[in-house]
Amino acid sequence: MPLGKELLKIGQVAKLSGLSSRTIDYYTQCGLLSFERSPSNYRLYDESVLHTLERIRLLKKQRMSLDEISASLQLPYDENHEPLLNEVREEINKLQKKMVSLEETMKHKPKEEKARIYQDLSNKLAVITQLLTLL
Repeated sequence: MPLGKELLKIGQVAKLSGLSSRTIDYYTQCGLLSFERSPSNYRLYDESVLHTLERIRLLKKQRMSLDEISASLQLPYDENHEPLLNEVREEINKLQKKMVSLEETMKHKPKEEKARIYQDLSNKLAVITQLLTLL
């Protein structure tokens, strides 16, 4: 960590972030947060960890797993695309819920109707998949 930056103990990070020390400890054990040890063996966090915790909070809100969050944190943060990316994740979550509802509704429909709807949705999903590959 760069010299001259303030280092915070876990209790300070908890107070500033609004999270419990236990949650911060868990994120640290999962490798989401980096720290260094003091001569007294305290974990010390760079103040930038507060920004990382906010990103984790936003990503968890998107129902991302800790593995997905970890992968996302490895990418450079771009404040211009992050809000849009979060909106896309929200829309995908909404679509997943709607698909489950549609699946339930379609259980008792005739095969022909199921095939027509499947074909329609498949075409649209193919376009979305192509767009994602461009990223």
